[in-house]
Amino acid sequence: MGFNTLSADTEIVLLLCGRFGGERQEPFQPLSARDYGEFAKWLNARGLRPADLTTDAGREQLQEVHHAKLERTRLEFLLGRGTAMALALERWNRGGLWVISRGDVEFPKRLKRHLKHAAPPLLYGAGRKDLLDIGGLAIIGSRDATESALEFTKNVAEQCAHEGLGVISGGARGVDSAAMQGATDAGGYSIGVLASDLLKASVNRQNRMGLQDGRLVLVSPFYPEAAFNAGNAMGRNKYIYALSDRALVIDSALGSGGTWTGALEVLNQEWVTLYVRTPSQGPGNAALIEKGATPFTYVPGQGASLSEYFESISTASDVGEPSAVQASLLAMSEQMPETSQFAVGNTVEKQSVGPFAGNPLSVSGTASAVSTLTEVAEQGVIATGTSPADPAAVLLDMYDYFVSKLAHALATAPLTDEQIANCLRLEKAQANVWLKRALEEGRVEKLTSPVRYSLRLQTSLLG
Repeated sequence: MGFNTLSADTEIVLLLCGRFGGERQEPFQPLSARDYGEFAKWLNARGLRPADLTTDAGREQLQEVHHAKLERTRLEFLLGRGTAMALALERWNRGGLWVISRGDVEFPKRLKRHLKHAAPPLLYGAGRKDLLDIGGLAIIGSRDATESALEFTKNVAEQCAHEGLGVISGGARGVDSAAMQGATDAGGYSIGVLASDLLKASVNRQNRMGLQDGRLVLVSPFYPEAAFNAGNAMGRNKYIYALSDRALVIDSALGSGGTWTGALEVLNQEWVTLYVRTPSQGPGNAALIEKGATPFTYVPGQGASLSEYFESISTASDVGEPSAVQASLLAMSEQMPETSQFAVGNTVEKQSVGPFAGNPLSVSGTASAVSTLTEVAEQGVIATGTSPADPAAVLLDMYDYFVSKLAHALATAPLTDEQIANCLRLEKAQANVWLKRALEEGRVEKLTSPVRYSLRLQTSLLG
């Protein structure tokens, strides 16, 4: 769809929301994304589409708009900007740009699904529009990344290309450029979500090659001639994530910057799974993992494919298996003696305290296998040499056993105290006693919002 074949809906949305240059001198500003969202609700409530405003009957409906920022005079002024729009379209068309709106079939489905009414009313772009729905891996990181980080980024992007996975990034210098170039140079496909200068970027020599080869699409929700500003750069982060199937942070600052802010947003909104390069020199990476991101320990070119790696992580998440980073922490638990002597009354029995049989780390499997934690104490099962008449000693001696199983329970994700108690079939009060001790000993750490417990990545639960 070129500009000479704009859909009727897109033409109206462009008049209402588009910027064509010179708006500062005009009495009314174009609708913001939020303003248009309210107007779209108003249209939907009356069974109208934007295209209906091209008719006299549709324009008459504007008399019923009473929203503070949608007064009829503003809407009519914006709808009357046909000449300014035509001049802008001609200018953009020479750069090979197109425009689509939320009502067009080419509008990316992922944006609608993830963002719903927060999806941008307009998208400007260059290149194949059908690439907007390829999905793939979003790769995000600093503009001032180290050489090693940029090399790692290119290697991951090349691996994506070899496996037919799309790469989505922000088009800025640093990690963004390395990701997009790595993918297209290796024959893959990439999406660049720009915060500024789309028109200029569309005629950049490097980009033109990818655009002409049909392996790159550039897109932006902002005025195609907009200069850079931090607000737009922050605002476009959600579009990068929402166009992907999963995301990877290469390096992040701690507590500030676009990468950090965008990563927190995707963790909060849960649009896609967020991976973070581990280990990394970026001080924010470890903090993001603490906040719920998944460690990314994959080494391009070694061992399994990237697709297999993601599949293994996904399977581990489904059945409760440990991540690659956490596996080393569990190794010490696996080295515990396979049996330990427990006395039952006057009889000495062997009871396994090693790894769980079958699937050792699923929540259901853990609950079944660790029924011993409460049942052993209730039955008066104690370590050899401990008096059966002293139940407090039983629970004390069971603490180390609890810690070993807690390592498995927390291997996949942080859990609340109630989840831990249910998983290990303990009374919540007893679980809290042992969790408090584990916390004091530095074996676990306590997260907030909501309160959960997680493995400490710098130590072992058994150390």
